[in-house]
Amino acid sequence: MQPERQRLIRSLFDEYIEMYASRDQRLTTRFSENFSGYAGSSDQLVTDREEWIRVTRLDFAQVPGRIRIEMLDLAPQDLAEDVVAVTAFFHIHLPQNDPVLARETARLVLVFRREGEAWMIAHSGISIPFGLAREGEVYPMRRLQERNQELEALVEERTQALKVANDALAAHRCHLETEVEQRTAALSIAKEAAEAANRAKTTFLTTVSHELRTPMNAIMGMTTMARSHATDPTLIHRLTVIDGASRRLLAVINDILDISRLEAERLTLECKDFKLADILESITGTLGRKAGDKGLQLAVHVPPEVSSAPLRGDPLRLEQILLNLADNAVKFTEQGRINLRAGLTELGPDSVKLSVEVQDSGIGIAGKDIDRLFSLFEQGDGSLSRKYGGTGLGLAISKRLAQLMGGDIRVSSEAGVGSTFSLTVRLNRAAGN
Repeated sequence: MQPERQRLIRSLFDEYIEMYASRDQRLTTRFSENFSGYAGSSDQLVTDREEWIRVTRLDFAQVPGRIRIEMLDLAPQDLAEDVVAVTAFFHIHLPQNDPVLARETARLVLVFRREGEAWMIAHSGISIPFGLAREGEVYPMRRLQERNQELEALVEERTQALKVANDALAAHRCHLETEVEQRTAALSIAKEAAEAANRAKTTFLTTVSHELRTPMNAIMGMTTMARSHATDPTLIHRLTVIDGASRRLLAVINDILDISRLEAERLTLECKDFKLADILESITGTLGRKAGDKGLQLAVHVPPEVSSAPLRGDPLRLEQILLNLADNAVKFTEQGRINLRAGLTELGPDSVKLSVEVQDSGIGIAGKDIDRLFSLFEQGDGSLSRKYGGTGLGLAISKRLAQLMGGDIRVSSEAGVGSTFSLTVRLNRAAGN
């Protein structure tokens, strides 16, 4: 985040905290008309701006005197050009005689959105860990023992629910898709608020992805073994469906693991010799039949001196990017052809710039949707996920990998005509060339 922008967001956050601490009713004028948020420890999302204002005023009326806020940690993050998230952890010191109840530890997530000339609060979630208040309360002043028991029961209840879900994951295929949808939705909400501000989230994603891949590999292995010995056509069909669903789920898990590594800056690129021809051969071999089944022509236009040039970099990650772009082209094209072109530019003594274009004659992308195309869990049109499937992770991962390689991905498109994705990466020349 640029220093000037960071100072602006910090001033907006400090202004919010000062109004909250001084119980200033003017705070309610800062909420956007399209506001949403979570109140206290509630799991209910409030989307009614007037309801949120009512809760805020109830808070101010219950503790009208100025409160002291002891800031512990704060992290701002750009979500888009006009959207910024701020996550803060702090102690709230209330004007109460009881020294235990007088201090609460809270987490606040604010999303500021620029609307016209002003920055408004589009999302607010303040979480007080023990804040299980009764109706009409904001701070539960008389419930220290009760709320500790309630919290223990809640933890036990959610632990049991997780165990049941994990057991169902291994035993019931139909339960698998529901679990993935729920976790993907929960992950989408969390990332919208603070995708890089919470270091614990990254650790959790990495651990869960590894834990899920182990049973998934077992499921896929046993399915393959069972299918190889099956003779009943109905059983073979069912095992094929299970295998396909398992592979799609494993791809999603791998995407999530890549995202967690990229966000934590723990993904390192390999550096070894390769030729572009080998990558292109692998891609055409993987997608050639899929394109042929749809009646599409997959054409590669790469000069021999480019495809055979000795290069040095990470061929696995480069193939991952190109395969994603080409697979999307096949997926969103019903008739016509997909062209893949490549060239080397900015030829230096030790490095080169590789440029690749993937052009299709598919459904295209509306101009208003292009900016969201490389965001996490986004597709150009929400209806695409229902018609074509996908999580919206592939392009986001590809763009970040390209940037990690010193390049980028850009797109030009017209709805109903087709799209062209342009990839650039910087590579070294192989030793001795």
